[in-house]
Amino acid sequence: MNSRLIIEPARFQGQPGFELRIRDSRITVQEFLDELNQSYLKMDWPRLWPQNRVGCEGCDLCCQEPLPVTSVDVMQIREALGIDQLEVFRYLWVELQGPAVDITLRRRGAKCIFLNSRGKCRIYARRPFACQTYLCCQTSPNFENLRSQIINSGMDELVRCSLAAYNKAGRPFPVNRSQNPKLNPHHWPKGYFTGKTSYQQLRLARVLSFDLWRKMLLLK
Repeated sequence: MNSRLIIEPARFQGQPGFELRIRDSRITVQEFLDELNQSYLKMDWPRLWPQNRVGCEGCDLCCQEPLPVTSVDVMQIREALGIDQLEVFRYLWVELQGPAVDITLRRRGAKCIFLNSRGKCRIYARRPFACQTYLCCQTSPNFENLRSQIINSGMDELVRCSLAAYNKAGRPFPVNRSQNPKLNPHHWPKGYFTGKTSYQQLRLARVLSFDLWRKMLLLK
């Protein structure tokens, strides 16, 4: 099968990294992740940190960062743990600043709550999109914009469906930290992520802005 992605070495701010282009206009977000992960495992990517490491197995450096989640990520976490839509918030951290809501994986101390005692991820096969695309090498601005647009759209849907679920249960939406909160459910309408339970159901072209898609798509 022909690759749907083209991944080539590049330099950014004097550091080695990679540039990514898309050659299949029908590619789904899951197919994008699958090819990216396979390339990361097989190719000799120029890692900036940690030094002298050639694989991610057992490395937990990026697990110390605040990692945002989407509605699909949370669905996959629920399936991995066998818990419901409200119970999953025991593993999430919600911050509210004015009308903005930010939902990330909860941390135990300085590290992600899903790390076990050996520093390995308990849900690695179903880890969130942000985790799968948090690469320890320089990446292009287009790649970073792709990450942001997918995460932002997916988090908007997570906020929307979670607010609805808590409202239906007659329980307050769990907020761990807030500043001048202005939470209005009408700010989160249904979108392309609505009703999607996996990344295979999401076409990359439908998630990204037209301008970014045009920049990343390699026209034949």
